[in-house]
Amino acid sequence: MFFSLFGRFFKGATILSGAYVLGMFGFSPSWILVIVFLWLVHKKKLRDKDIRVSFNQDAVTDEKGAILARLEDLPPWVFFPDMEQVEWLNTIIQQLWPYIGHFVEGVLREKVEPAIRANLPTNLQSFKFEKVILGDMPFRIGGVRVYHENTAEDEIIMDVEILYSGDCRFSLRIKGLKAGIKDVQLHGMIRIEMKPLVRQVPLVGGLSFYFLKPPAINFDLTNFTNILDTPGLSNILHKIIVEQLSSVMVLPNKITLSLTESVPLHLLKFLPPAGVLQVEVLEAKQLMASDLGFGSTDPYVIVIVGSQEFRTPVITNDINPVWNHQCEAIVNQVEGLTLDVEVMDEDKTSRDDFLGRTSIKISSVTMAGRINAWYPLEEAKSGWIHLEIAWLTLTDNINHLETIMHQRKSDFSSSLLMLFIDSAKNLPDASQATGEPNPQLKLKIAKYVRYTSVRPKTNNPVWEENFSFLLKNPHSHKLRLEVTDVKSGKSLGNCSFQVSHLLQEKNNRSDQTLKLQGSRDEASIFLMLQLKILKYKVPPTDIATESTNRTIKKTTENTIARGNEAQVSDNEQVTSILQLNDSMNSSLEVP
Repeated sequence: MFFSLFGRFFKGATILSGAYVLGMFGFSPSWILVIVFLWLVHKKKLRDKDIRVSFNQDAVTDEKGAILARLEDLPPWVFFPDMEQVEWLNTIIQQLWPYIGHFVEGVLREKVEPAIRANLPTNLQSFKFEKVILGDMPFRIGGVRVYHENTAEDEIIMDVEILYSGDCRFSLRIKGLKAGIKDVQLHGMIRIEMKPLVRQVPLVGGLSFYFLKPPAINFDLTNFTNILDTPGLSNILHKIIVEQLSSVMVLPNKITLSLTESVPLHLLKFLPPAGVLQVEVLEAKQLMASDLGFGSTDPYVIVIVGSQEFRTPVITNDINPVWNHQCEAIVNQVEGLTLDVEVMDEDKTSRDDFLGRTSIKISSVTMAGRINAWYPLEEAKSGWIHLEIAWLTLTDNINHLETIMHQRKSDFSSSLLMLFIDSAKNLPDASQATGEPNPQLKLKIAKYVRYTSVRPKTNNPVWEENFSFLLKNPHSHKLRLEVTDVKSGKSLGNCSFQVSHLLQEKNNRSDQTLKLQGSRDEASIFLMLQLKILKYKVPPTDIATESTNRTIKKTTENTIARGNEAQVSDNEQVTSILQLNDSMNSSLEVP
């Protein structure tokens, strides 16, 4: 009892003495409040993360008990009857996990580590993985959905929910500094494509893996990198990691494997997308006023399709903004993919505020061809957003080029250039001292600049990477290619190709071996190109007259106004808007 009272007295005296000393030296108490606030925010973040990690780890050993303890985090097979449990597969993964750990360690040390070294400056060549431990807790498969409809006869498509919250630890050393990562958590839906199906063993010609959307990722940092695990810095690091993952295996990026010699890898990768989605963010109504004391907001919109993200300009001080912003996304897979629209309020002094979102199944757009509708914003007290969405298919018929050039709006494209970068041969050395180069290919066309991955220490790099570019006018665009050594920055050669030449080829396709200028005489690049013409399923001129459009807009505004005046419930407002959209779509049907 005595020691307890003495401890509390000593702790209070220490705090008061510290405050007195700071005041004596003229330090403002506001700085103390700021430091305390940041400390409390950081502690809350760590506490929430510990709760999340604890729940996920409990779910690995006792999923049923963990779920019953936290009903709001039910797995998808509870809500979706077509999602099937596969506990037998989780049991197999549990038994294979130690062997998977040895395999992953070998890949990181033998392939990833040399590749990272090749991309680092000379003074950072000491990079090394010190510890690679996957731990004893494997990832789990929460559910599996196999698609039976809208698939070809020679393919199998399935979605697999992946959950990982294990005890893995990775540490690395570079220039005497040790850094690490632990308690990695990952949750996402990964799609597996098995195509084409063949008649010889293994019956599947190729496999493709990718996430439809960026997965949710959390982790803790250790050693030197622990200084980054603070509010602000950790968010930046998290964003970088998600972007790197998206560049590898978030749609349209895939990991593709060929399982038989009869199906070359380039045929699996060089496949046309399903189509193109054109989106016009027209306007919004009655957004929440998030700027306290001003009764207004500075809204902008983020449009997300897979890993593709677009952003409108900011409209200042307006809860009924008009953007008329146009964007377009390449859609590689329709089934299961959504168009996600988020409305945000720009705040220059703090984090941007969330004003609501809506999500639209792309399959519904492909069926309708074109949708012009108001959508209620979810997770918001009020607000609607007006979108016009069009679906375009791809064709090899060049006669449609002139048609789409006349139909499209100025900021939209008329064609799609598909490009498969296979390899380069006989590249020169970077220098006599360094020897073989670390080549990377830069592609430039229209407003786009893209890069291949780096191939370490080789004069004959093999990339096998594909790219797609939306073009407004294929007659006026030229593709420019340049190979550089990433260490020295030295150019190893360049070349170009006029896109309009593809219009003279069969199916607008050509396999090219291009000689590199400014390089060895025998240095060259092998690539495949194909041009696809865009075609509206429902052309803009067929949708409605201007008077009909004005009537639709006026009817929508009246419906919104009536909903506000009557102070109807959120569900009734949503039902009213959905009924309006149905009537709009039926009035826009083309005979």
